[in-house]
Amino acid sequence: MAGLGGVADRIHLPACRAVPEIELVAAADPDAAVRTRVAAKFGIAKAFPDVDSMLAEAKPEVLIVGTPPGSHFEICQKALRAGIHVFCEKPFMTDATECDQIIALARARTLGLRVNNQYRYMTYYADAKRRLAAGEFGPAYSIEFWQHMFHPPSTETNWRSHLKRYLIYEFGTHPLDLASFFFDALPISVQAHAPKPHPEFDSDVVVRMTVRFPGERIATFSFNRISHAPEKYLESRIDCRNASVRISLGGVARVKIEWSREARRPVVKFGFLRGGQSIAERSGRPKTLLSSSKSEFASATAEHLRAFLSEIREPVPPLDAAEHAREILRTVFAAYESVESGETVWLRKK
Repeated sequence: MAGLGGVADRIHLPACRAVPEIELVAAADPDAAVRTRVAAKFGIAKAFPDVDSMLAEAKPEVLIVGTPPGSHFEICQKALRAGIHVFCEKPFMTDATECDQIIALARARTLGLRVNNQYRYMTYYADAKRRLAAGEFGPAYSIEFWQHMFHPPSTETNWRSHLKRYLIYEFGTHPLDLASFFFDALPISVQAHAPKPHPEFDSDVVVRMTVRFPGERIATFSFNRISHAPEKYLESRIDCRNASVRISLGGVARVKIEWSREARRPVVKFGFLRGGQSIAERSGRPKTLLSSSKSEFASATAEHLRAFLSEIREPVPPLDAAEHAREILRTVFAAYESVESGETVWLRKK
Protein backbone atom coordinates (compact mmCIF):
# COMPACT_ATOMS: atom_id res chain seq x y z
CA MET A 1 0.00 0.00 0.00
CA ALA A 2 1.38 3.38 -1.03
CA GLY A 3 -0.32 6.10 1.01
CA LEU A 4 -2.07 5.71 4.36
CA GLY A 5 -4.34 8.74 4.28
CA GLY A 6 -8.12 8.87 4.49
CA VAL A 7 -8.81 6.78 1.38
CA ALA A 8 -6.63 3.95 2.70
CA ASP A 9 -8.13 4.13 6.18
CA ARG A 10 -11.76 4.22 5.03
CA ILE A 11 -11.66 2.21 1.80
CA HIS A 12 -8.47 0.41 0.73
CA LEU A 13 -7.51 -1.27 3.99
CA PRO A 14 -11.05 -2.43 4.90
CA ALA A 15 -11.36 -3.72 1.32
CA CYS A 16 -8.14 -5.71 1.67
CA ARG A 17 -9.40 -7.20 4.92
CA ALA A 18 -12.53 -8.38 3.12
CA VAL A 19 -10.59 -10.36 0.49
CA PRO A 20 -9.00 -13.51 2.02
CA GLU A 21 -6.57 -13.89 -0.89
CA ILE A 22 -4.90 -10.59 0.01
CA GLU A 23 -2.08 -10.46 2.53
CA LEU A 24 -0.98 -6.93 3.30
CA VAL A 25 2.79 -7.20 3.72
CA ALA A 26 3.79 -3.52 3.91
CA ALA A 27 2.73 0.09 3.56
CA ALA A 28 4.41 3.43 3.02
CA ASP A 29 3.55 6.99 4.03
CA PRO A 30 5.86 9.97 4.68
CA ASP A 31 3.85 11.13 7.72
CA ALA A 32 5.23 9.31 10.75
CA ALA A 33 2.15 9.92 12.91
CA VAL A 34 -0.22 8.65 10.21
CA ARG A 35 2.06 5.70 9.52
CA THR A 36 2.12 4.66 13.18
CA ARG A 37 -1.61 5.12 13.77
CA VAL A 38 -2.87 3.32 10.66
CA ALA A 39 -0.30 0.53 10.88
CA ALA A 40 -1.39 -0.17 14.45
CA LYS A 41 -5.10 0.01 13.56
CA PHE A 42 -4.84 -2.50 10.72
CA GLY A 43 -1.97 -4.64 12.02
CA ILE A 44 0.48 -3.75 9.26
CA ALA A 45 3.77 -5.43 10.14
CA LYS A 46 6.06 -3.15 8.13
CA ALA A 47 5.47 0.55 7.54
CA PHE A 48 7.98 2.58 5.58
CA PRO A 49 8.55 6.33 5.15
CA ASP A 50 8.88 6.03 1.36
CA VAL A 51 7.81 3.79 -1.52
CA ASP A 52 11.36 3.01 -2.72
CA SER A 53 12.44 1.34 0.51
CA MET A 54 9.12 -0.51 0.80
CA LEU A 55 9.31 -1.98 -2.71
CA ALA A 56 12.97 -2.94 -2.26
CA GLU A 57 12.43 -4.73 1.06
CA ALA A 58 8.88 -6.09 0.91
CA LYS A 59 8.88 -7.10 -2.78
CA PRO A 60 5.08 -7.28 -3.06
CA GLU A 61 3.18 -8.86 -5.94
CA VAL A 62 0.66 -5.98 -6.08
CA LEU A 63 0.87 -2.32 -5.14
CA ILE A 64 -2.25 -0.34 -4.23
CA VAL A 65 -1.58 3.34 -4.92
CA GLY A 66 -3.60 5.66 -2.68
CA THR A 67 -1.40 8.76 -2.77
CA PRO A 68 -2.43 12.15 -4.29
CA PRO A 69 -2.76 11.96 -8.10
CA GLY A 70 0.28 14.15 -8.73
CA SER A 71 2.45 11.27 -7.51
CA HIS A 72 0.66 8.45 -9.36
CA PHE A 73 2.83 8.51 -12.47
CA GLU A 74 6.13 8.21 -10.60
CA ILE A 75 4.92 5.55 -8.15
CA CYS A 76 3.16 3.43 -10.79
CA GLN A 77 6.25 3.63 -12.97
CA LYS A 78 8.50 2.42 -10.15
CA ALA A 79 6.20 -0.48 -9.32
CA LEU A 80 5.76 -1.66 -12.90
CA ARG A 81 9.50 -1.47 -13.58
CA ALA A 82 10.00 -3.63 -10.49
CA GLY A 83 7.61 -6.26 -11.91
CA ILE A 84 4.69 -5.37 -9.60
CA HIS A 85 1.01 -5.25 -10.63
CA VAL A 86 -0.68 -1.90 -9.87
CA PHE A 87 -4.15 -1.05 -8.55
CA CYS A 88 -4.31 2.76 -8.65
CA GLU A 89 -6.81 5.06 -6.99
CA LYS A 90 -8.54 7.63 -9.19
CA PRO A 91 -7.94 10.20 -10.62
CA PHE A 92 -5.63 8.00 -12.71
CA MET A 93 -3.00 10.53 -13.86
CA THR A 94 -2.58 14.26 -14.37
CA ASP A 95 -2.87 14.06 -18.18
CA ALA A 96 -3.56 11.59 -20.99
CA THR A 97 0.12 11.30 -21.95
CA GLU A 98 0.97 9.93 -18.52
CA CYS A 99 -1.90 7.45 -18.88
CA ASP A 100 -0.55 6.26 -22.23
CA GLN A 101 2.97 5.83 -20.89
CA ILE A 102 1.89 3.85 -17.82
CA ILE A 103 -0.41 1.58 -19.85
CA ALA A 104 2.39 1.00 -22.37
CA LEU A 105 4.79 0.10 -19.55
CA ALA A 106 2.29 -2.37 -18.06
CA ARG A 107 1.83 -3.95 -21.48
CA ALA A 108 5.57 -4.20 -22.06
CA ARG A 109 6.10 -5.86 -18.66
CA THR A 110 2.98 -8.10 -18.98
CA LEU A 111 1.55 -6.73 -15.75
CA GLY A 112 -1.92 -5.89 -14.50
CA LEU A 113 -3.13 -2.31 -14.11
CA ARG A 114 -6.50 -1.02 -12.91
CA VAL A 115 -7.95 2.28 -11.68
CA ASN A 116 -10.39 2.25 -8.78
CA ASN A 117 -13.56 3.77 -10.23
CA GLN A 118 -15.46 1.37 -7.98
CA TYR A 119 -19.01 2.74 -8.07
CA ARG A 120 -20.05 0.24 -10.76
CA TYR A 121 -19.37 -2.52 -8.19
CA MET A 122 -21.85 -1.08 -5.67
CA THR A 123 -24.88 -3.34 -5.43
CA TYR A 124 -27.53 -0.85 -6.60
CA TYR A 125 -25.54 0.16 -9.71
CA ALA A 126 -24.52 -3.42 -10.54
CA ASP A 127 -28.10 -4.62 -10.11
CA ALA A 128 -29.45 -1.85 -12.35
CA LYS A 129 -26.88 -2.75 -15.02
CA ARG A 130 -27.89 -6.43 -14.85
CA ARG A 131 -31.55 -5.51 -15.27
CA LEU A 132 -30.75 -3.18 -18.18
CA ALA A 133 -28.72 -5.88 -19.91
CA ALA A 134 -31.64 -8.31 -19.47
CA GLY A 135 -33.98 -5.86 -21.19
CA GLU A 136 -36.20 -5.37 -18.14
CA PHE A 137 -36.69 -1.63 -18.74
CA GLY A 138 -36.11 -1.41 -22.48
CA PRO A 139 -33.19 0.47 -24.06
CA ALA A 140 -31.72 3.35 -22.04
CA TYR A 141 -31.54 6.67 -23.88
CA SER A 142 -30.91 9.35 -21.21
CA ILE A 143 -29.13 9.49 -17.85
CA GLU A 144 -29.08 12.39 -15.41
CA PHE A 145 -26.64 12.77 -12.52
CA TRP A 146 -26.79 15.48 -9.88
CA GLN A 147 -25.02 16.40 -6.68
CA HIS A 148 -25.44 19.32 -4.30
CA MET A 149 -23.76 20.11 -0.98
CA PHE A 150 -21.66 22.83 0.60
CA HIS A 151 -18.16 21.44 0.21
CA PRO A 152 -15.79 23.78 -1.67
CA PRO A 153 -12.04 23.05 -1.74
CA SER A 154 -11.50 25.33 1.28
CA THR A 155 -13.29 22.74 3.44
CA GLU A 156 -10.83 20.03 2.44
CA THR A 157 -7.90 19.21 4.70
CA ASN A 158 -5.69 17.40 2.18
CA TRP A 159 -4.35 17.74 -1.38
CA ARG A 160 -7.85 18.51 -2.70
CA SER A 161 -7.82 21.90 -0.96
CA HIS A 162 -5.30 23.20 -3.54
CA LEU A 163 -6.99 21.92 -6.70
CA LYS A 164 -7.94 24.46 -9.35
CA ARG A 165 -9.47 21.69 -11.42
CA TYR A 166 -11.55 20.31 -8.61
CA LEU A 167 -15.03 18.96 -9.18
CA ILE A 168 -14.85 17.41 -12.65
CA TYR A 169 -11.34 16.01 -12.14
CA GLU A 170 -11.56 14.77 -8.57
CA PHE A 171 -15.19 13.56 -8.53
CA GLY A 172 -16.40 13.54 -12.13
CA THR A 173 -14.66 10.33 -13.15
CA HIS A 174 -17.15 8.35 -11.03
CA PRO A 175 -20.41 9.46 -12.70
CA LEU A 176 -18.73 9.55 -16.12
CA ASP A 177 -17.66 5.94 -15.61
CA LEU A 178 -21.20 5.03 -14.54
CA ALA A 179 -22.68 6.62 -17.66
CA SER A 180 -20.31 4.58 -19.83
CA PHE A 181 -21.11 1.50 -17.74
CA PHE A 182 -24.87 1.82 -18.26
CA PHE A 183 -24.62 2.76 -21.94
CA ASP A 184 -21.83 0.24 -22.56
CA ALA A 185 -20.03 2.85 -24.66
CA LEU A 186 -17.55 5.70 -24.45
CA PRO A 187 -18.55 9.36 -24.83
CA ILE A 188 -18.32 10.95 -28.27
CA SER A 189 -18.57 14.61 -27.23
CA VAL A 190 -18.77 16.85 -24.19
CA GLN A 191 -19.97 20.38 -23.55
CA ALA A 192 -19.36 21.80 -20.10
CA HIS A 193 -19.92 25.04 -18.20
CA ALA A 194 -18.32 25.92 -14.87
CA PRO A 195 -19.43 29.42 -13.82
CA LYS A 196 -17.74 31.11 -10.86
CA PRO A 197 -20.57 32.92 -9.09
CA HIS A 198 -18.45 33.75 -6.03
CA PRO A 199 -14.90 35.15 -6.52
CA GLU A 200 -13.64 33.47 -3.34
CA PHE A 201 -14.04 30.08 -5.04
CA ASP A 202 -11.51 29.92 -7.86
CA SER A 203 -12.07 26.23 -8.67
CA ASP A 204 -14.89 24.53 -10.55
CA VAL A 205 -17.48 24.27 -7.77
CA VAL A 206 -20.57 24.59 -10.00
CA VAL A 207 -20.68 22.42 -13.13
CA ARG A 208 -23.25 21.74 -15.82
CA MET A 209 -22.17 19.19 -18.40
CA THR A 210 -23.75 17.39 -21.35
CA VAL A 211 -22.10 14.27 -22.73
CA ARG A 212 -23.22 12.53 -25.92
CA PHE A 213 -22.93 8.80 -26.53
CA PRO A 214 -23.36 6.76 -29.71
CA GLY A 215 -26.87 5.83 -30.76
CA GLU A 216 -28.58 9.15 -29.95
CA ARG A 217 -28.01 8.72 -26.20
CA ILE A 218 -27.16 11.47 -23.76
CA ALA A 219 -26.01 11.98 -20.17
CA THR A 220 -26.25 15.23 -18.21
CA PHE A 221 -24.35 16.16 -15.07
CA SER A 222 -25.27 18.89 -12.59
CA PHE A 223 -22.83 19.35 -9.69
CA ASN A 224 -22.92 22.09 -7.07
CA ARG A 225 -20.43 22.15 -4.19
CA ILE A 226 -21.54 25.55 -2.82
CA SER A 227 -25.23 24.76 -2.44
CA HIS A 228 -27.05 25.30 0.84
CA ALA A 229 -29.76 22.81 -0.07
CA PRO A 230 -29.97 19.48 1.81
CA GLU A 231 -26.98 17.37 0.83
CA LYS A 232 -27.32 14.92 -2.05
CA TYR A 233 -24.08 13.04 -2.62
CA LEU A 234 -25.02 11.49 -5.97
CA GLU A 235 -28.45 11.07 -7.48
CA SER A 236 -29.11 9.57 -10.88
CA ARG A 237 -32.02 8.66 -13.12
CA ILE A 238 -31.78 6.33 -16.09
CA ASP A 239 -34.64 6.88 -18.54
CA CYS A 240 -35.45 3.84 -20.64
CA ARG A 241 -38.14 3.07 -23.18
CA ASN A 242 -40.40 1.24 -20.71
CA ALA A 243 -39.37 2.61 -17.29
CA SER A 244 -37.07 4.95 -15.40
CA VAL A 245 -34.59 3.85 -12.75
CA ARG A 246 -33.73 6.24 -9.90
CA ILE A 247 -30.56 5.51 -7.91
CA SER A 248 -29.50 7.38 -4.77
CA LEU A 249 -26.01 7.07 -3.32
CA GLY A 250 -24.85 8.44 0.02
CA GLY A 251 -27.84 8.20 2.29
CA VAL A 252 -31.57 8.04 1.71
CA ALA A 253 -34.08 9.37 4.23
CA ARG A 254 -37.51 7.74 4.13
CA VAL A 255 -40.71 8.82 5.87
CA LYS A 256 -43.71 6.48 5.85
CA ILE A 257 -47.18 7.11 7.26
CA GLU A 258 -49.11 3.95 8.20
CA TRP A 259 -52.35 3.23 10.00
CA SER A 260 -51.76 1.59 13.39
CA ARG A 261 -54.48 -0.81 14.46
CA GLU A 262 -53.20 -0.78 18.04
CA ALA A 263 -53.14 3.01 18.34
CA ARG A 264 -56.14 3.48 16.03
CA ARG A 265 -54.43 6.40 14.36
CA PRO A 266 -51.81 7.15 11.71
CA VAL A 267 -48.18 6.70 12.81
CA VAL A 268 -45.06 8.12 11.18
CA LYS A 269 -42.04 5.90 10.64
CA PHE A 270 -38.65 7.35 9.76
CA GLY A 271 -35.71 5.44 8.34
CA PHE A 272 -32.27 6.26 6.97
CA LEU A 273 -30.23 4.12 4.60
CA ARG A 274 -26.52 4.96 4.78
CA GLY A 275 -25.69 3.18 1.56
CA GLY A 276 -28.20 3.78 -1.18
CA GLN A 277 -31.27 2.65 -3.02
CA SER A 278 -32.55 1.94 -6.52
CA ILE A 279 -36.18 2.40 -7.58
CA ALA A 280 -37.95 1.56 -10.84
CA GLU A 281 -40.64 3.99 -11.93
CA ARG A 282 -43.40 3.01 -14.36
CA SER A 283 -46.33 5.32 -15.11
CA GLY A 284 -45.34 7.39 -12.10
CA ARG A 285 -45.46 4.44 -9.72
CA PRO A 286 -42.25 3.60 -7.82
CA LYS A 287 -41.05 0.12 -6.93
CA THR A 288 -37.97 -0.40 -4.78
CA LEU A 289 -35.46 -2.65 -6.51
CA LEU A 290 -32.63 -2.75 -4.00
CA SER A 291 -31.66 -0.99 -0.77
CA SER A 292 -28.36 -0.99 1.07
CA SER A 293 -28.20 0.03 4.72
CA LYS A 294 -24.40 0.40 4.80
CA SER A 295 -21.84 2.43 2.90
CA GLU A 296 -20.42 0.39 0.01
CA PHE A 297 -17.26 2.31 -0.86
CA ALA A 298 -15.01 -0.31 0.77
CA SER A 299 -17.09 -3.36 -0.21
CA ALA A 300 -17.23 -2.19 -3.85
CA THR A 301 -13.46 -1.72 -3.82
CA ALA A 302 -13.11 -5.25 -2.43
CA GLU A 303 -15.20 -6.55 -5.33
CA HIS A 304 -13.04 -4.55 -7.74
CA LEU A 305 -9.90 -6.04 -6.18
CA ARG A 306 -11.31 -9.54 -6.68
CA ALA A 307 -11.77 -8.79 -10.38
CA PHE A 308 -8.21 -7.47 -10.52
CA LEU A 309 -6.77 -10.55 -8.80
CA SER A 310 -8.55 -12.73 -11.34
CA GLU A 311 -7.00 -10.73 -14.18
CA ILE A 312 -3.42 -10.89 -12.93
CA ARG A 313 -3.60 -14.69 -12.75
CA GLU A 314 -3.89 -14.75 -16.54
CA PRO A 315 -0.68 -15.26 -18.57
CA VAL A 316 -1.22 -11.85 -20.18
CA PRO A 317 -3.33 -9.62 -17.90
CA PRO A 318 -5.83 -7.61 -19.98
CA LEU A 319 -5.52 -3.83 -19.86
CA ASP A 320 -9.01 -2.98 -21.09
CA ALA A 321 -10.01 -1.48 -17.71
CA ALA A 322 -6.93 0.77 -17.62
CA GLU A 323 -7.58 1.90 -21.19
CA HIS A 324 -11.19 2.64 -20.27
CA ALA A 325 -10.00 4.74 -17.29
CA ARG A 326 -7.75 6.68 -19.66
CA GLU A 327 -10.73 7.45 -21.93
CA ILE A 328 -12.82 8.60 -18.97
CA LEU A 329 -9.98 10.92 -17.96
CA ARG A 330 -9.75 12.18 -21.55
CA THR A 331 -13.42 13.14 -21.23
CA VAL A 332 -12.60 15.04 -18.02
CA PHE A 333 -9.86 17.04 -19.75
CA ALA A 334 -12.14 17.63 -22.75
CA ALA A 335 -14.73 19.04 -20.34
CA TYR A 336 -12.22 21.60 -19.06
CA GLU A 337 -11.32 22.43 -22.66
CA SER A 338 -15.02 23.03 -23.31
CA VAL A 339 -15.28 25.25 -20.22
CA GLU A 340 -12.46 27.43 -21.56
CA SER A 341 -13.65 27.60 -25.17
CA GLY A 342 -17.40 27.55 -24.65
CA GLU A 343 -17.61 24.99 -27.45
CA THR A 344 -18.50 21.33 -27.74
CA VAL A 345 -15.40 19.13 -27.77
CA TRP A 346 -15.56 16.00 -29.89
CA LEU A 347 -13.74 12.93 -28.65
CA ARG A 348 -14.59 10.56 -31.49
CA LYS A 349 -16.98 10.21 -34.41
CA LYS A 350 -20.63 9.27 -33.91
